[in-house]
Amino acid sequence: MKFQLAAAIAVAGVASAIPIHKELLSLKGSLGTLYNSDLTRNVFVKGIHSHNDYWRDVPLFSALSYGVVSVEADVWHFEGDDTLYVGHHTAALNSERTLGSLYVDPLLDILTAANPKNEFTVNQTSPNGVFDTNSGQTLYLFIDVKTDGNLTWPYVETALQPLLEKGWLTTVSGSQITYGPITVIGTGNTPYDYVVAQKERFYFFDGPIATLNTTAYPVYVNPVASGSLQSVVETKIGPNGLDSAQYTKVKKLVTKAHDMGIATRFWDVPWWPVVRRDALYRQIIEIGSDLLNADDLALASTFV
Repeated sequence: MKFQLAAAIAVAGVASAIPIHKELLSLKGSLGTLYNSDLTRNVFVKGIHSHNDYWRDVPLFSALSYGVVSVEADVWHFEGDDTLYVGHHTAALNSERTLGSLYVDPLLDILTAANPKNEFTVNQTSPNGVFDTNSGQTLYLFIDVKTDGNLTWPYVETALQPLLEKGWLTTVSGSQITYGPITVIGTGNTPYDYVVAQKERFYFFDGPIATLNTTAYPVYVNPVASGSLQSVVETKIGPNGLDSAQYTKVKKLVTKAHDMGIATRFWDVPWWPVVRRDALYRQIIEIGSDLLNADDLALASTFV
């Protein structure tokens, strides 16, 4: 996969806007102006979660263009078929929209480009991630299992093997996490009992933020914990966002999670009216939650 187009367009734009030496113009499209990680050049990372990422015109790539550090794919498995299909409900599924085609294969291409094998990289000890501006930033890949978890999860493991074989997945051994370019978080019907039983694994569980404890939900089981904002606060959220009691309750949950080394995310944030939504976005960020759950990435990126 080639990612030079955006950079070539940018160079052309500069050339048309300001006087530039002819010799420099000759570099346009050459190795002097383009390089392997052009896809996310000048893209700065933001603590945003791309909710239902597969709905976007270009899944994964749209999120990366905004610097989003977390994406979510709903997966479905059907008996007699090894493929994992991606979509919000069965009416939206088709044979072209799979976990492999929308996420695994593109990530393989992106990370291959970001990790060239040449004389300049022979001493590199850890792989680069998807973001050129912050190569150590992991990308959270939430896999929301819609079908039976125990039957579906083995197919998720199989689908992720190409990324694992490259050494590009975050892994855990016992209680030791080794972060990689991609951190897989199972949510939805992901089988908790199965996940915690695997002492050597390359995926994690989406912890319940409202009931976190160090026994059942330590960081090496769930480096991220999530919850419905509406359910967490229990009482109705008013037109101006969280009231003082609700704000304090959410703040305590985030503080507890952070004390355990766990990042946080709140979904089910009321989106209407927009005044309330905007107030809630500001409060969630002010409280210190790590991933702003968003459907409108352009809007969310103006808050973080």
